[in-house]
Amino acid sequence: MGLTGVADLPLHEGHVPPWLFSRMTKLSSLIINLMIDEYGVRGTIKMFSNPIFFQSFNNIIGMDWDSSGSTTITTAALKVALKSVDVGIKVVGGKGEHALKVPDEIRSLEGKFNINPDELITASRLVAKVDNVALQDGHRLYHHAMIIGEDGTWAIVQQGLNPETKYARRYHWWMETNFINNPHEGIVGVKGDGALNMVSSVSEKARSTIIDIVSQDLNKVSRDLATVKAIIKSRGNRSILSYINDEGKDWEQTYYNPRLNVIINRELNINEDALRRARGTYNFRDLLLTNGLGPSTMLALALIAQLIYEAPVDWNDPANLDPRRFTFALGGKDGSPYPINREVYDAVIDILSRLVDSIKRDGGLKPYLRHLARVAKKLNLPVDLVKPTY
Repeated sequence: MGLTGVADLPLHEGHVPPWLFSRMTKLSSLIINLMIDEYGVRGTIKMFSNPIFFQSFNNIIGMDWDSSGSTTITTAALKVALKSVDVGIKVVGGKGEHALKVPDEIRSLEGKFNINPDELITASRLVAKVDNVALQDGHRLYHHAMIIGEDGTWAIVQQGLNPETKYARRYHWWMETNFINNPHEGIVGVKGDGALNMVSSVSEKARSTIIDIVSQDLNKVSRDLATVKAIIKSRGNRSILSYINDEGKDWEQTYYNPRLNVIINRELNINEDALRRARGTYNFRDLLLTNGLGPSTMLALALIAQLIYEAPVDWNDPANLDPRRFTFALGGKDGSPYPINREVYDAVIDILSRLVDSIKRDGGLKPYLRHLARVAKKLNLPVDLVKPTY
């Protein structure tokens, strides 16, 4: 879409009042109707996989522009809105226990949508494993929503939280991903000091090496892990990534980073049952789907790959939005840039309802809406008035 910018997602307490959430669902439904008429089912879902568009949509419906709720509330409003309209798109999953219901909710769409439930369930599970296991950035997932089209199109928006920093991080996925090599459409949040990023192109050799490692005798893997632990112990407060090999030469550039050391110096354990199940696995994708293979095992395998077999691993945090101008549409829940006026919100819903009805009848308003969009792009809105919310 050619848009760039930044957005922080601090964890906010509190809730959206019922009077506002009900309006959010109505407005979301109307906007979705207009989008599908313009872009179709596939094009509409793809737009939600774009983090800039998603954040802008959140702003338009009146949610805080800088809150962790910009993920959870927006997807919840979409889910409720799409339940009551037949436009060929549904949202499954959500926050907490709702994320665990994704497989059942996907299967409930079989017969209504032209989908392969097993493929969608596998994609959902794999995406969650990537952002919890292959990518370890200090944020544990607590929200997972999948947007599904009647033609099998899908996008996933999931979010993790870091209890230490009190910030959330949102991960955007589009169905055309390869899952394991720079797979995200975008990652929204405050960039950290370091992370284990096994889905970076930098880690490609390490991924292949790990597949070789899991095919080895389990005793050999245990010995390699013991060697890694000895290296960590001998390095003390220095980063193990500056480890010097037998020839006395640095094979990895010295990389001292306190946050990174926290990641790599924690207790390392390998789930031996998971490794037994993984024997015979020929690709990293299937390895991730192995039951029981969690963050600690993946971290241990990554360190073995780098320290024993000299296969480089990417330790850089991949987080990479200024859609604040969209907060001027109706204001924000917590009053930034100004409090939401219920009468104005209802007037907007009424106007959009008439637009949707008119477009469905004759489509004659489309050129006018495009004209309004061009005018809106030229507005010099005072985005500095959009302050952090609490």
